Amino acid sequence: MSTLPLYLTEDDVARLVTMQDAIAATGQAFAAWRDPGTTNLPRGRAPVPPGFLNLMGATYGARGVLGHKSYFGSTTHFSLYAIAEARLAAVIESDLLGRLRTGAASGIATRALARPDAKILATIGTGRQAATQIAAVCAVRPIETVRVFSRTADKREAFARRMQSELGVAVVASASAEACVRGADVVNIITKSAVPVCRADWIAPGAHVNAAGANAADRSELDADTVLRADLLVTDHRKQAEIEAAEFIDLAAAGKLDWADVHELGDVLAGKAPGRTAPEQLTLFKSLGIALEDVAFGELIYRRALAAGAGQRLEGVTGPA
Repeated sequence: MSTLPLYLTEDDVARLVTMQDAIAATGQAFAAWRDPGTTNLPRGRAPVPPGFLNLMGATYGARGVLGHKSYFGSTTHFSLYAIAEARLAAVIESDLLGRLRTGAASGIATRALARPDAKILATIGTGRQAATQIAAVCAVRPIETVRVFSRTADKREAFARRMQSELGVAVVASASAEACVRGADVVNIITKSAVPVCRADWIAPGAHVNAAGANAADRSELDADTVLRADLLVTDHRKQAEIEAAEFIDLAAAGKLDWADVHELGDVLAGKAPGRTAPEQLTLFKSLGIALEDVAFGELIYRRALAAGAGQRLEGVTGPA
């Protein structure tokens, strides 16, 4: 078999994997969270006006791989390495990869924390990440109605029509964020807002919240009361949350939150941290998007590509002599 690395495009990714695949692959990685061969490095950001060069990496010993993702503006690539051979295995265009794995993390958290009978999903935000957030929750819970809200009426109505066609469930555009959230069993928040877009008094008892949009210390999608009211706080990686989760950082700085009370999703899945223990509990998953998700999903995409004969070999790029 050739040792030349594969190059996989966005179209390749779309043909090779589904949301269910993303949930399965990332769920297995979170289950290996405490394994000696698993390490996640928090995202680093280098200022490159008008934006940032973003870098993140992880090792996944159970699959014998490690990898890193870099992105700047709309350009994003993931590099996968085979540990035993110390070689580059694949370079994958990672926009769709990233959207699927981010949705999958919310799906995994919803499966672990939301009430089993959850039927109403509210989603604030209709941008590029919103569709996979909705698809992931619908994949793990018997959702019958999806409500969506964003500030522009035409956009949210068009988004609702598209999601209803794609998912085969009722999707309605709400007139306000409050109307969207009230009475919902699961709430997705997926915006770039720097100020809270969801209020604690809108959220029903027993709901589960996925806050997946803001991943910078100067952006908060949730108000402090929601965090303080939550019976269970979960994130994908506490060290990354200490850098990027403004909703937690500000409360910790004020002495109102103890970082020890913020549990990691991998520990919840492994039974090393508590999950939901009562129907009336409010549970909150603060998703930041971590490199281990990229590595786990990227490794599956690579295996699928080998089996399907997909992608192109990168000539002149090999491992050690």
